[in-house]
Amino acid sequence: MKSKKNLFLCLGAFISLVSCQIEGPDSYSDLDVVYTDYIPEYDFAAQATYARPDKIVVDVKISQGDTTFVYMEDQYAGPIFSQIDKNMTALGWSKVDIGSDPDILFTPAFMKSTTVFYSYWYDWWYGGYYPPYWGWYYPPYVSVSSYTTGNLLMTISDPSNIGPGGVSPAVWVASAAGLVTWNYDVSRVTKGIDQAFTQSPYLKTN
Repeated sequence: MKSKKNLFLCLGAFISLVSCQIEGPDSYSDLDVVYTDYIPEYDFAAQATYARPDKIVVDVKISQGDTTFVYMEDQYAGPIFSQIDKNMTALGWSKVDIGSDPDILFTPAFMKSTTVFYSYWYDWWYGGYYPPYWGWYYPPYVSVSSYTTGNLLMTISDPSNIGPGGVSPAVWVASAAGLVTWNYDVSRVTKGIDQAFTQSPYLKTN
């Protein structure tokens, strides 16, 4: 039987795994991985309504004790929310305002990371004396390349189940890894959202 603790441990292990790249990808689509997990004991079919925020957090800045949230631009967040709502509606859910006592809370978030590769190349020099003196040219030739990816994280929690610290534990989590890159190809994100719901048929309500 899965526990809430195991659910978060699995998600953390997955994020660590996709963050450890031995070498650069051949294309950005090589990074498109969708992971989902849930609490089997939770009765999704008995629920009917959900609420979600109208902004997606992409960064949190803390300065002198003050916390500031940075949000995704609306031109990118809009298609993401539309695809989430489309999938939830298809599964029988109705979206309501947060003040209307929703059965569940659907929270998307965004996490960005940049991977940098360094390669070094040294040449030899010959001193011209006997015995031969070999050494290194300095400075070395250095080439640098990098790629930036973003993971769309989605969670479902039950506000009627309040855990320690006043937080509702997640009953479903999804991570669409590598779907957001420097060119903001939102179509890859929406495909990842569709795949997350395809992998989660148990979200269907009565």
